[in-house]
Order: sequence, then structure tokens, then C-alpha cells
Amino acid sequence: MKYKHLFQPVMIGNIEIKNRIVMSPMGIGAYNDDETAAEDYISFIRARAGDPGLIITTGSRVTAKYGKFKLMGCYDDCFIPGMKRLARAARDRGSKIFLQILCLGGADPDDPFVPTAGIPMYQDEWEGPGRPVELKDEQIREITREFVQAARRAKEAGFDGVELFGAEDFLVSAFLCPHLNRRTDEYGGSFENRMKFPVDIVSGIKKVCGDNFPVGFKFNSFYDLPDGIDLELGVKIAQNMADNGVSYIHEWSFAKLDRPMSMFKYSPMPSLYQPRNTTIPIATNLKNNIKEVPIIAVGGILKPEEADSIIKNGEADLVAVGRAFIADHNWAYSSKRGLRIRPCIRCHVCHHEVAVVGKIVVCSVNPDVLGQNEPVKTDSQKNVIIVGAGPGGITAALTASKRGHRVALYDKEGQAGGKLVPGSAPDFKHEFTDLLRYFREEIKSSDVELVKDIKVTPDIIKEKSPDVLIVATGGLPVAPGIKGVGSSLVVTAEDALVNAGDHSGKNIVVIGGGDVGCETALHLSRKGNDVTIVEMLDELMKKEEIKHNSMILMKMLEDDGVALCLSITVTEITGAGVKIKDRTGACKELQADMVVLAAGYSSQPDGVQAFRSACKESYAIGDCAAPGRIRQAVSEGFRIGSLI
Repeated sequence: MKYKHLFQPVMIGNIEIKNRIVMSPMGIGAYNDDETAAEDYISFIRARAGDPGLIITTGSRVTAKYGKFKLMGCYDDCFIPGMKRLARAARDRGSKIFLQILCLGGADPDDPFVPTAGIPMYQDEWEGPGRPVELKDEQIREITREFVQAARRAKEAGFDGVELFGAEDFLVSAFLCPHLNRRTDEYGGSFENRMKFPVDIVSGIKKVCGDNFPVGFKFNSFYDLPDGIDLELGVKIAQNMADNGVSYIHEWSFAKLDRPMSMFKYSPMPSLYQPRNTTIPIATNLKNNIKEVPIIAVGGILKPEEADSIIKNGEADLVAVGRAFIADHNWAYSSKRGLRIRPCIRCHVCHHEVAVVGKIVVCSVNPDVLGQNEPVKTDSQKNVIIVGAGPGGITAALTASKRGHRVALYDKEGQAGGKLVPGSAPDFKHEFTDLLRYFREEIKSSDVELVKDIKVTPDIIKEKSPDVLIVATGGLPVAPGIKGVGSSLVVTAEDALVNAGDHSGKNIVVIGGGDVGCETALHLSRKGNDVTIVEMLDELMKKEEIKHNSMILMKMLEDDGVALCLSITVTEITGAGVKIKDRTGACKELQADMVVLAAGYSSQPDGVQAFRSACKESYAIGDCAAPGRIRQAVSEGFRIGSLI
């Protein structure tokens, strides 16, 4: 076995977990109006079950009274039938499954209940429609009973255990944190009093469900607040919970949500620009001090070899893998067998769609997250030609080939990858090279015929006369109407990224402050150039919705000394640089040895139409049809490949 440490069994309470892989609790946005377990969520679990040793569900709320935000419910016996279907989705395939139980508390902006209401964090900075309400003693005891009954329902439904959620800004976490719990009664003041609420919950569950029903505990082992939870207090809390009967400790890191989680000191959800395995110091701190129960580590764990090392080095007992399971539902299966894994690129699209947009989860690289649309073999084989071997074209080719069509994939370049080639050039985009390699290896091991170094024309398509044509030629870099744009100083962002090694010691101006312009600027700066970004808007990446990424990239630019010219228009590119004008009309010239155009991409309607007229059944996908992200290209490639 390739990763012998990762695939060793481990005991959680009296239950043997067959390996050290935990599928993280992930809310995927699949919620029924009546809060029963949604079939889409059951499908999501079923598609991944079997190879992870343990699956922990998304949070299920134990009470309908304290918090209105819609989740999965476990606060009434009417939920048990749906809970049974969810438990069976994992257990029937050989994984153990725990139900995560929680109470919203301050996490619900519409109906927040907290240990202590009158503190500055709530009084001055609360942005929800209502101010937090301080819980009374009897309400706390009532919620404690609700937790216990939720665990009883989980046991009746066939779950192997429950995980008590004391992380983020949910209710239990607030009682643990000195900054948020300033009560002076039996539930606050001393450390022991702050622990009373979660300890009473665990004690009650043990009385009702028995000592052999495991209760795990996930909590903010580091809470970056003044008078929050430091590493020492995290150990003290974990030890107390271990002493009071929990079966494992699941570490987490948190801070105020006035900035994305990617900006936290120990980010539990690192972005594509950050290193992986970001909370391992927290896990190691717990592991070194807590001997009675296993420790679960989190934080951008994607690669099986790194997960194996975490176990081997004694940094944790189990690893919680989240986004990697969204990107590839066979992550554990493939890890065990040394097979190719579709890499998560940590783009935060999944989190953004669920937490910000409020839709069901999607993924940039996995077009079938729920595992419900596996391509089926066709009864009518067709000859398919695809022009353009970028992510969309490759996905369409692989999908159509799996269905049994004869597929030829053409590209004008000498290598497959399209815009992923320049996009993976910066070494700070950690998994993009993995994705490029994955696509190339998938094509190589498939039945797709890859034809490189050929500029396909509509006449060639007519000559080959395929049954189906898919046009995936990519978008064209926008050439803004600036005087001198054809100067020999000017290169595209793609050229600058691919050939960055040819440039050092230069003054470079990048026109365009979107993510491509910012990545190009940082990449060139790290090659030893003095770089300035000129952006006509008043902030960089203003149109980028996923702040988990853009805020990290902005900080990296600042740390690297990249100069910024915001709210600035370029009026001319000269032989010596660029002339710019601010909003007051003041003009000046920036000296430059090289000017990089990063003004975005445009579609190719005329070129696409010329191709499509050469074949009766034809489709256009990706940037050539409408500029977008990898997500759109991959999704369209999968859809069209499944359709033909």
C-alpha cells in the first residue's frame, strides 16, 4: 500500500475507523424547506462513501427556537426517516458516519442568541438586522436538552456517533471564548463555568445514548480575538472535554468575520495563493498535549502524500479532507490505489456559491459534484472533432470519448492546456500545475486522438466532415483603444506569464488590475522587475466576487512592493513608457521597458460562426462563446460531451 500511515485503522471510542481519512463536514447548500435531509445531499454523501474511514455530516440544528437560518434539522422525531437514509448512504458502502449537531447562536444574523449581549463586538460592530439576545439560564438548560435529544435521534437513525460543533461563531463556541462569554453566573466567569455548557451536553448524551456512543468535539482551538483562545487555552479546553468523555478532538481556527477566513492567522480554508496544511501547528500542539483521544487536523489538506506524512510525523491522528472531496469524489479510493486524482485548485468557488450566492455547491474542476450524471455509453457512435485543447475542449473530449464516440482534439499549440498554460506559470498558484498535468495525463490515457501544432480552419472541418464539431478556441485578449498599443514594448499577459524568465531588471507597466493583471504583476515582480499596475477603477480586482482570493493577492502585491496607480487612464503608449491621466485630468508619464496588456478577453463570434457553418451539428463552448472562468468551460464541456 502506497500510503501505509494514512490507511492504518484507528479507534474512536469503541469504534474502529478503517483509515485516517475523515470527510469534512461540508454544507453544500442542499436544504429542504422543511429541513429534512435533502436527496441531493444524500447523493453527495453516497458518491463519496466507502473509502473514507469516517464521514462527518454538515451541521444539523438541534432546535428550531434559537436561530431561523435554514439548515438540516434534527430537533424532532419527524426527521428520523430522512436521517436514516443519510446514515445508510455512508454505512451501506462501508464508511462510518457521525452527525454533526449544532445550535446557531450568533451565527444567525437574523435571530442571534449569545452568552453575553452587551459587549463591544456586538454593540458596535453587529451588522445583522437585529441585536443579539442574551440567553437566560433556563434557555441554556433547554438547549442542552435539545442537544441530547438530537443525539438520541442520531443513534436511532443509525449514525455511528455525533460531533458536537463548538467552532466558528456558533453558540457553543461563544460560551468557550472569554471575549464572548462575560457571564457571571454558573455558565461564565471561571474556566470551569465557561465549560459547563458543552460538558453538560456531552454528559447528557452519555446518559441517554450510553458510553459506547461516541461524541466528537470540533471547536475553535485557536480563536484570534483579544482575550480569545490562544494555543494554550485551546489545549486546556480540549483536555477538559477529553476528561469529560468526548471521543476525539477536531481542531479549527477562527477570527472575526470582518475579513475572509483565508486572512486568518491559521486559515482553515486557505486560498489558491496560500500554502496547504495551514492549521497543522494547531493540530500538532493538541497532539503533543492530549494523549487520551485522537486529534483530527484540517486546513487545505489535498495531497495524499502530505496527509500520510501528517500521520507519520505524529502531527495528528486523522486528517479531515474537504474541498479535495468536492473536486474528486473518489479522492480516498484513488489515494489508496495510487490512481490519478482530479486536483482541487482551492479557488473558493464551492464556498462562494453556497455561503454567498446561496445556491447548491459547484466546482471549477468537477462538473458533477453530486455524482448523479456519470456519462453513459451511447448507442450511436459519432465522429467528433473538437478545436481547442483548453479545459473546456479537453473536458468535452474526455466526456464524449467515455460515452463511446470517436474523438479528435485539435490545438494550434504544441501542447494541450490552453489558457491554463500561462495561468499555471506563477509558482504561487499552487495547484494549477497539478490541474494542467491532470488534464494532459487524462487525455494521454484516453482514446481521444490529440493532434497538436495544427491551425484548424473551417475548410479543414469541411474536408474531414465530422458528425459533430465543438469549437473551444478560447477568447481573444482585449486590445484597448490606446494610441501606441501596437508598440514593440507591448506584450499580452499570456506572453508575459509564459516568458517571465526572459525578463529581469526591467521597469514594467501592467495595464489592467483584474486577477490576471495582478497575478502577472506579482509573477514579474518576483522575477526581479519593478512593476506598476495601472487600473482605471478605484481598487484592484473590484469585480472579483471571491474575496477569499483577491484580498490575499492584494496583500501579496503589497508585500512584494508592486506599485499601484488606481483610478488612472492610460492615454498613450510611447517608445519610453505610458502616458496616464487621473480623474482630475492631471497627466504624467511612467517609464517602462515593457508594457503588459491585461484588459481581459473577448469572444470570437465571427470566427465561431465560420467554424459552425462547416458542420451541421456544432457547438461553441468556453471563452470563444462567452468569456468566463475554468468553471464555466469545464461545465460546458461536460454538458456538451454528455449531450452528443
